[in-house]
Amino acid sequence: MLGKAYYEGKEIHFELPQQWNLLVQAEPQGVLGLDDIDGSIREAFKSPIGMPSFPEQSLIDKKIAIISDDQTRPTPAEDILPPLLDQFNKLGVGDQDVDLVVGRGTHRLPDRVDLERKLGKEVLDRVRVSVHDADDDAGLAFMGETSRGTPLWVNKLVAKADFVVGFGTVAPHYFAGYSGGPKIILPGVCGRETIIKNHVMAADPKSVQGIRKSNPIWEDMLEAARIVGLDAKLDFVLTPDKKVYRMFFGDVELSQDRAVETFTKVYGVSIPKMVDVAITSGYPLEANLIQSSKAIMSANSITKKGGSIILSSACYDGPGPMFYETLCQKPDPGEVIRWIGEGKASPTGGPMASRLRSLLKNKRLVVVTQGIAEEKIRDMEMVPARDLSEAIEEESRRRKQADVAVLPIGGASFPYIA
Repeated sequence: MLGKAYYEGKEIHFELPQQWNLLVQAEPQGVLGLDDIDGSIREAFKSPIGMPSFPEQSLIDKKIAIISDDQTRPTPAEDILPPLLDQFNKLGVGDQDVDLVVGRGTHRLPDRVDLERKLGKEVLDRVRVSVHDADDDAGLAFMGETSRGTPLWVNKLVAKADFVVGFGTVAPHYFAGYSGGPKIILPGVCGRETIIKNHVMAADPKSVQGIRKSNPIWEDMLEAARIVGLDAKLDFVLTPDKKVYRMFFGDVELSQDRAVETFTKVYGVSIPKMVDVAITSGYPLEANLIQSSKAIMSANSITKKGGSIILSSACYDGPGPMFYETLCQKPDPGEVIRWIGEGKASPTGGPMASRLRSLLKNKRLVVVTQGIAEEKIRDMEMVPARDLSEAIEEESRRRKQADVAVLPIGGASFPYIA
């Protein structure tokens, strides 16, 4: 039996043992990218979701802030931004009145190569581009508190803009329900104190993948976006090869609603029963182990206690900010959440570190990567493997028979038990 995975963005294949039972290779629906992104953006502005349309020259003399997600996300900003800027030109906004802010939250600071790859040289030459810094007190403005007591320290360029629009990609998120939506504001362009206060709510049992309403983290993020004044949001559902499949523009909550519906139709995969072994790829989130762990969390939801998860991911940037430093101490899950509040664990990786510590109590996690040293993987109580064949061969010695699920695009798939 042949299985499929991705590594460094490239499709790879592997052989499964004959005695293993492949229940499903859970691939998304075959969909194609949009032929005309320019035209789709024009139409989106004519009929935004849950808000009035934008007649030509309706934003004349306004200062605009556009918030982009960062290099850890697969959104093809280089393809999206030129027609988006052209659309704002038609609404009366000159390029000189646009600030493009890269909303990185507490992710790694992108370098010039990252920015050119993400945004494109044309955009870098066309408008002012800045990278949000959650630790730059001088670059933050205080905009009040949410009803949950989260202090809103927000990027000044965003706080001062007359019109704010953000864009990003919708996919499952292990504690915010889904990416996209209000996450472009919190954590995207908020201060570290704000992000920490929000992210420690990951301890709440409702802060899980696939749930937004009643999820305290997502509801806090949405309230923050309303207070800050996110005037419009552009959410994308991508094809498996990272092209724009559909876009949803308008009110931040309603646009995300529509994007989630479409995402589920494309990437929702039915699994007949819990499995002994799940083989998953971090793709399209291979930046580091923190991001690729979203694929692990999806696999975890369909894997039995005592089962094994095998992850294939390039992890270009290694474990991710403070991730190894946290996990190598082998803390209890609740201790990691406390560390986030105390500044001892990163708000970027801390919630995921807590989830992985819970997972490792009753499941085996094998990591296939060249991006992290084998001894570091062992220090985190995971099992290193040089390639998928080695990982599967070792696992087959432990289990002669196994029910197996393969998630080739694990970083975006949404598996569920039928």
